[in-house]
Amino acid sequence: MGVAKLSKLFIISHKSDTKFVLKKLQKAPIPIEIIPYTETEKIDLKVDDFETDSAEKNVKVKKALEILESVKDKKPGKAASRAGKMLIKRSEYEKILRSEKFEDIVDTVLKIENEIKNIKDKIADLEARAARLKMWSPYKGRLEDIKETATYTIKLGTIKYEGQDFEEVLKNLDENKISCEKLSENGNFAYVILAYHNQFKKEAEEYLDSLSFEESGLTGYEGTINENLNRIKEEIEFYREKKKALESELKKISSVYEKSLTVYSDYLENNQEIEKALESGYSTDAVSFHIGWVKNQDKKKVISIIEEFKSARVIEVQPAEDEDIPIILENKPLFEPFELVVELYGVPRYFEVDPTPFIPLFFSLFFGLCLTDAGYGIVLAVISLVLACRIKNAKKLFMIIFWGSIFSIFAGAIFNGWFGDLPSYLGMGDLSKKFAIMGDPLGSNEGTMNFFRLALVMGVIHVFYGLFIKLFTSIKNKDWESVFLDDLSWIMILAPLIIILLSSQMAVDMNLVTSPIFPPGISRFLIWPPVIGALMIILFRAREEKNWGFRLFLGFLNLTIVSGITSFLGDFLSYIRLMALGLVTAGIGVVINKIAFQFLSIPVVGIVLLIIMLLFGHLFNMVIGILSSFVHTLRLHYVEFFPKFYVGGGRPFRSLKDEHKYVTIIE
Repeated sequence: MGVAKLSKLFIISHKSDTKFVLKKLQKAPIPIEIIPYTETEKIDLKVDDFETDSAEKNVKVKKALEILESVKDKKPGKAASRAGKMLIKRSEYEKILRSEKFEDIVDTVLKIENEIKNIKDKIADLEARAARLKMWSPYKGRLEDIKETATYTIKLGTIKYEGQDFEEVLKNLDENKISCEKLSENGNFAYVILAYHNQFKKEAEEYLDSLSFEESGLTGYEGTINENLNRIKEEIEFYREKKKALESELKKISSVYEKSLTVYSDYLENNQEIEKALESGYSTDAVSFHIGWVKNQDKKKVISIIEEFKSARVIEVQPAEDEDIPIILENKPLFEPFELVVELYGVPRYFEVDPTPFIPLFFSLFFGLCLTDAGYGIVLAVISLVLACRIKNAKKLFMIIFWGSIFSIFAGAIFNGWFGDLPSYLGMGDLSKKFAIMGDPLGSNEGTMNFFRLALVMGVIHVFYGLFIKLFTSIKNKDWESVFLDDLSWIMILAPLIIILLSSQMAVDMNLVTSPIFPPGISRFLIWPPVIGALMIILFRAREEKNWGFRLFLGFLNLTIVSGITSFLGDFLSYIRLMALGLVTAGIGVVINKIAFQFLSIPVVGIVLLIIMLLFGHLFNMVIGILSSFVHTLRLHYVEFFPKFYVGGGRPFRSLKDEHKYVTIIE
């Protein structure tokens, strides 16, 4: 298990069959990566016999589907049903693609939608005209009379008379030979009809300009205001009925063709991947060439699929020594969820060890120590297991959280964490303390120090675990130079120094141990391996450097600063954050309980407030705890663990899948 072994296939096909070969491989239930062959001169493909405008067509189809969705009756639960994929048999899927004239359907939908849009614009224009006419409803005369003749001029308009009496305005109008009748008023505006003899036109218009007179703009009308309003109302009703009829037609199209259009959209979406491979491929005038990567065990199946086409050939070729081979991770079901951790960091190179099997135990343990609450662990285990079963796309994430929650149950039990200190409020404090074999970190100094020591020990073990993985990987690859000059050197330095520290009074003073674990005299024997290891690093760590002076300088830097003693010390201390996060989660839980149970002093509603506070308080604490636990555990693996043995930087395998975005096909 680990990185899957792949075979490299050279696929040659006549252009008349290239698309169908790729489509057949895409539909096969076998992971295969197809990339264009790039070792010959690039020639543009000529695929006149095939459609290569799926993307453009799909834009129109999606627009048509959006239109059909917008006119459907919205019923409860309808939105939820749209969230899932359509279930359809493959035979029906193929039949739909053969039977319908999709372009005609789409054009009809878009045409109707355009008509509806034009009708909406007309209705909006008519409603605006009606609104303007209603402002002048006090005028009972005929609108065609509002005009300029050879003898006189009649106008409708508004006069703003702010700060003066309208009677004074009328008097001034009369003095300027203008007759005026006020129809209505609104605030400081008077709606008026004016008339004057054209003999006085120049003087009248000059005065009207000084008076802030504004004409109504009602032109092109015949008849009275009410007659025009009635006509507009009739037009609006006519267009509304026409709009309703067109929407009804769209609903009929939706009921008959929505399924077919969804299938067609899915087909076009799927075709885009094939067209991309076709258009970017390297070819001759008659033949296309592609490279296929496939698992060794699936090689014969892929070859048999390609050989079904008479104009296609496939040859197995050996990868170049420095070729960028794609990576497929293969692990046991128990380890598989933790591939997500590796994928987020970067998959391994083809000949590199897959770190996935080395992650589950420590990742789950560290997650549990960060959360350190058995109550949260039980709730989280149930929720994450249910979500892992229901949400397939996020199954790996929820299974990681599930295993972390299992360890949180044990961590919480041994450190007396059950929804904070909730058992003490329920009369079960003595029972929970029986499981707390490591003490209570918030209730006693002993519990705090036990947590501190456990976190530090886990860090030391984890770092050494990474060093030994590197050592055994080098041995497996027969890289003896790295084994003796790099890997063993640091183990020879760190392991004895830790034993020497634990045999000294300094470890007791630092509260690392209660008493020296090893006899003090052991340091006389163990001091030599670190000295030898340090000399090996100084002399050989920069062994590629020819200048011995610079070589020794780089070796000393690697021993002390650059990935040296200080770096390892920082790595060990980083694991103390496991304790810090565990104490934070526990402390917040204790505060939530204390606040919640104070509500019991309130009559009647106190119990309700207590329950609400406990539910929402612990939910908040659990969510924050999950986020911090996951992020910090990732950090410990990415910063402290992986660099000890793992580089990554491989290229993920990109499978040519028959992925359906909008439907689920039932075989």
